[in-house]
Amino acid sequence: MSSIRFISCVLLVNVWLFSGVSGFAPVDVYAQQVPSWQAGNSTFNGTGYDLPSPPPAPAASSPSPAIGALELPADTPESISPGFSDLQPSWGGEFGLSPASLDTPIVAPEETVVETSSYSDVISTGQPVESAPLEEEVVRWYHRPWIWMTQGWDNHAEFGLDGSSGNADTLALQTGLEMKRKTDAYTLALDFDYRQASASSVTTEDNGRFNLDYDKLLNNSNWSLFGKFGMEFDKFKSFDLRLNLNSGVGYHWIRNDTTNLVTRFGAGASKEIGAPDDSWIPEAVFGIEADHQLNSRQKIKGKLDYFPAWDDFSDFRLVTDVAWETLLSDSDNFSLRLSVTDRYDSTPQGALKNDFYYSALLLYKF
Repeated sequence: MSSIRFISCVLLVNVWLFSGVSGFAPVDVYAQQVPSWQAGNSTFNGTGYDLPSPPPAPAASSPSPAIGALELPADTPESISPGFSDLQPSWGGEFGLSPASLDTPIVAPEETVVETSSYSDVISTGQPVESAPLEEEVVRWYHRPWIWMTQGWDNHAEFGLDGSSGNADTLALQTGLEMKRKTDAYTLALDFDYRQASASSVTTEDNGRFNLDYDKLLNNSNWSLFGKFGMEFDKFKSFDLRLNLNSGVGYHWIRNDTTNLVTRFGAGASKEIGAPDDSWIPEAVFGIEADHQLNSRQKIKGKLDYFPAWDDFSDFRLVTDVAWETLLSDSDNFSLRLSVTDRYDSTPQGALKNDFYYSALLLYKF
């Protein structure tokens, strides 16, 4: 009987402990913390499943906050899982990742365009530069002559050809090069031309000339100082090569972009190499030069140089050039020139005094 009473007391104590009389939590607390479906209880209501109510939020003084219930974003199509929308209003089409919204759009700043040719030019303008270019343009010393000869110049090459066959076979060829640089301070001009003609395979003409003219303005006035250097060779003259050097002063009556007129006076000397008299002959020089732009396509120009010997003005040379040019294309590269040249020598030393040339030339500007 004592053992039966002991077992009965133990059972009474267990019933009392789990009946909620003491301060221990009843079994329902476990049901509130664990979803009913995990505890083996069905929550299907006919159309979906009832979610358990979330547990109360932990107190602020709690050292370890409780994990809240899972919240699902909105806007999920019903096709993901039938009846799933009953658990939450909807599920986002971005699978829970909503796109971030910007208060103001981000616009890249406009880049400042600096029309410069090199990195050093950009630095000189004061513009901010993030990084230096990969390679800066470098001009070597041997580039300078070519740059100087091609920038600021008015250059053209010329070529002319005519001939005949039959009773008389003739062929005439003329070619040349003209380069001119004109600035507010000076004018530099180079001129070279060559002529050759033949009749019945016999050369009847073979000559050429080169002229270099420099004209420097004095203190932006109409007065200038000039220098001239010339070479001429002619197979049918009494000399092999003629040289002349002259300098002096000039006066520019008109000097602008459309019309130029200048007169010159100076002194110098000439020498005919290979002639019976090959000594240097002192001589004066009188000259006049003019050119005029008739319109956007046509231009005329002329030049006359008179070289008398200082001791006898009846001993002289006279060179005259007159030309008319017209553009052949809108590109300004091709032009046609009709020119007339007369070279007179009062003392030809056994040759004819006068040489007269006329030609039609095609000019290519570069």
